Amino acid sequence: MTRTLTKKAILVDADTKEESTLTPIFYGRSSRYPFSSAVRLGDTLYLSGQIGLKGGKLVEGGIKAETKQALDNVNALLVKYGYQKTDLVNCTAMLADLSKFGEFNEAYTAGLSKPYPKGTLFGIDEPLILGASVELECSAKK
Repeated sequence: MTRTLTKKAILVDADTKEESTLTPIFYGRSSRYPFSSAVRLGDTLYLSGQIGLKGGKLVEGGIKAETKQALDNVNALLVKYGYQKTDLVNCTAMLADLSKFGEFNEAYTAGLSKPYPKGTLFGIDEPLILGASVELECSAKK
């Protein structure tokens, strides 16, 4: 499902002061939660947070397995909407347990392509939605 918002974003070029108008496009409304799987504004795609779900269940194997699956889910959305891993420009990671950072980072690094996107990491100190250990929120630009 694709929805188009009637409101527009107005961007102003800092150098030329020229304005351009963009209309957000909302993709894949969740049947269970009140958000879209992705929003495209111009040539930038903003993905909703991804956890290690496969077949509707959290994968087993701890943070490494969850990170790998979350990245697989990110990649699947990128491909679905016409992007690829090398288009990623930003990923924010939320970890339920910062002591697992080394395991997370190993799986995260293995699952990305160079050049790596900008990144931010938050420690939450409690389980994430559905008991997940990690959640990734990424954006891509063509």
